[in-house]
Amino acid sequence: MIYDTIIIGAGPGGLTAGIYAMRGKINALCIEKENAGGRIAEAGIVENYPGFEEIRGYELAEKFKNHAEKFKLPIVYDEVVKVETDKKPFKIITKNSTYLTKTIVIATGTKPKKLNLNEDEFAGRGVSYCTMCDAFFYLNKDVIVIGRDTPAVMSAINLKDIAKKIILITDKQELKVAEPIMLDKLKEADNIEIIYNAKPLEIVGKDRAEGIKIAINGEEKVIKADGIFISLGHVPNTEFLENSGIELDKRGFIKTDKNCKTNIDGIYAVGDVRGGVMQVAKAVGDGCVAMANIIKEIQKGI
Repeated sequence: MIYDTIIIGAGPGGLTAGIYAMRGKINALCIEKENAGGRIAEAGIVENYPGFEEIRGYELAEKFKNHAEKFKLPIVYDEVVKVETDKKPFKIITKNSTYLTKTIVIATGTKPKKLNLNEDEFAGRGVSYCTMCDAFFYLNKDVIVIGRDTPAVMSAINLKDIAKKIILITDKQELKVAEPIMLDKLKEADNIEIIYNAKPLEIVGKDRAEGIKIAINGEEKVIKADGIFISLGHVPNTEFLENSGIELDKRGFIKTDKNCKTNIDGIYAVGDVRGGVMQVAKAVGDGCVAMANIIKEIQKGI
């Protein structure tokens, strides 16, 4: 079978593309590595998505998934390992199968950026990258958030009503955020301490993480806590595009034009994997734009 389009990724951008594909009555398939709904499920309270004054991230992710299921978007849970674009139809190779398609929408999003210290030794044992996934393990306990700017501030805010104390450690002189209101919420919390200009050196502990060694003003010290959340932002999930011919920028994000089109005709990228502003509203808009263009191409007999 040759699909009209295959969407790689079932986050907000990918599911939006899928909804439009099904409404356009083209032969579509969505391939998702993990869980439909995307990383928005890991967010705390979402207050900036139109139509919802306040909604939890996992609830919004579920609504996206349910909407796509209403239009009977086929979703296959598998991991894409390679995309071949040298001839049409394009070939998408997963761990378990191979698919042929006329067009592709890449909506693979991002993954957490690492400290690149010794955090892997303590993964699941006091070190986490997902605040909303693991916050309640630290109810009324002391936690450390290591990070920068918007990601670190968001993590601290998400933890303020759960943890006893949050120590936000950053190597920056100041915290810059996407929305200034976030800094207001940070200042309002009486259980958040911020340590600036601190360089993380090593996570310390025996059976589990017990704190982190930092260097500040030329002096090394260990900050103790019951848990550590690493919030440095994200890097794109584009490793599978190696040797695909699809152009990436120096950070690994996919280069696109204003219509979400890549350098290869028939291939589009939507959402966080494009870089720039990383917001659910943008991903949804990207999915709409990309699929509207694909439907036109299919109707013209691409």
